[in-house]
Amino acid sequence: MLPMLWAMKNAPVIDAEERGVLMALAESAWSDGTDAFPSKKTIAHIAVVDPRTVQRRLRTLTARGLIAEGNQKAAAYIPSWCRPKVYDLLIPYSWYPDVEQVNAERRGRGKPPLTRDSRPDLAPAPPRKTRADKGKPRKKKPSQPEGRGLQVPPVDNQVGGDYKSGGRGLQVPDPGTTRPPTLP
Repeated sequence: MLPMLWAMKNAPVIDAEERGVLMALAESAWSDGTDAFPSKKTIAHIAVVDPRTVQRRLRTLTARGLIAEGNQKAAAYIPSWCRPKVYDLLIPYSWYPDVEQVNAERRGRGKPPLTRDSRPDLAPAPPRKTRADKGKPRKKKPSQPEGRGLQVPPVDNQVGGDYKSGGRGLQVPDPGTTRPPTLP
C-alpha cells in the first residue's frame, strides 16, 4: 500500500505514462518498495500503454534513479524463459510515515533496515519537453487539384422524393399479390 501511495502522489515523474508504469510496479512491491516483478505485458495492461512504451519508461525511470534492478532471486520460482526482471522502487527514507514498521518487516524477511544513506531523497522531476513548433503557426495544406479527392455526385431533385411525395422512396408492396396462408 505504501509504494502505491508514493507512486500515485509523491513520485517525481514527468508524465502519466511514467506514473502508470511506476504504479504498476508499486502494486506488486513489498511495503519497502522491493521485489516488484510484474511482466511487461501486465505493466502495459495496468498502465494502459504499449509494451514498447513500458520498456522505454523502465529505462528512463532507472536512469533517473526512481527504480533499480532488484534481487533477481525473488522471481527464481518462475521458469527462466518467461521470468520478468525484478525491480526495486527507491522510495526515499524521509518519505515513510512510519519507517520503523517498514524496517521491522524487512528484518522479518532477512534484509537490512532502511537508512537515510541507503535511500536518499530523489531529485525533482525534470521539466517536460515542449514541442519544437509550439507557438508557431501551422503550415496551410495546399488545396487539392481538380480531379483528386472525394467526388460527390450532383443531386438531381426531380428524381426521388421523400416519404410523403410518393416518389422513389420506399414502395408499398401491392397488397393483392401477397396473401398470408389460410389454415384449413
